[in-house]
Formats: sequence, C-alpha cells, structure tokens
Amino acid sequence: MRSSAFITFFHDALNAYNKMCEPILHEFDIPQVSFDILMFLNNNPDLCTAQQISEFRNIKKNLVSVHVEKLVTAGYLQRGTVAGDRRKVLLSCTEKAQPILKAGLEMQQDFNQKLTLDIPQKYMNIFKEITESMAANTRQMLNE
Repeated sequence: MRSSAFITFFHDALNAYNKMCEPILHEFDIPQVSFDILMFLNNNPDLCTAQQISEFRNIKKNLVSVHVEKLVTAGYLQRGTVAGDRRKVLLSCTEKAQPILKAGLEMQQDFNQKLTLDIPQKYMNIFKEITESMAANTRQMLNE
C-alpha cells in the first residue's frame, strides 16, 4: 500500500467515525473532544490520566484540561488520587456518563461492523497478526 493510500484511509476512517458520532453528540449536547475523552477512558481503564489521554489520543494538553474540567463540572468525570503520588490525578467516568458510554459503545460496534463489512474472518485474523507484528516492530524502533 502506498503511504498516501494509507494516510487517506485513516483520514477517511476518522471522518466516518466522527460522522457516526454526530447523533450522540447532539443527543447529549457534548463536543467531540469531550466524547472522545469519555470513550477513551471507558475503553482504556489503565490509561486514566490527562497526560495519557493527551499522548494516546494526540489531543493537546490544554484542550484535554479544558474538556476534563467541563466533564467534571457536568458530573460525567470524577478525579481521584494515587496513593503515594498526590500530583497524579486519575480520571474515571461517573454513573451519569453511562448513557453516553452505552450509546458510544453501540456506535463503535456499528462502526466496526460497517468498516469490516464483507471482509472474511480469515483476512481479519491475518490483519490482526500483521497489526500485532507492526506494533512489536514499532516498539522495537522506539527502544533503539
């Protein structure tokens, strides 16, 4: 695959994902970044700091801070501390966020089904193996 085709695929996939988010954003009157933060925390419980959200979702730190503050104020997120490290703040979704998360998880499942429509399972298994190998290669490059 040419690199431009690879980049175009990810660009288009992200745009399609964002388009599928729109009904949820309107229903709950929530911005895309806030929704992305909630879904990230829900889908990645071990990555629960603002720093990790910024790093893994590639959202600027100040933007994460603004949206986290709004989500806390709205009652969708709560802050917690780490024993032995008062500087580290853990974020977690509250019960109030559950309807958004439920709708988000259903949308993500629908997105995944549409994205992989008509792709045989054997190819999905190969894709998974390739992705895991590329992830291992990437980690190796980062450690060199």
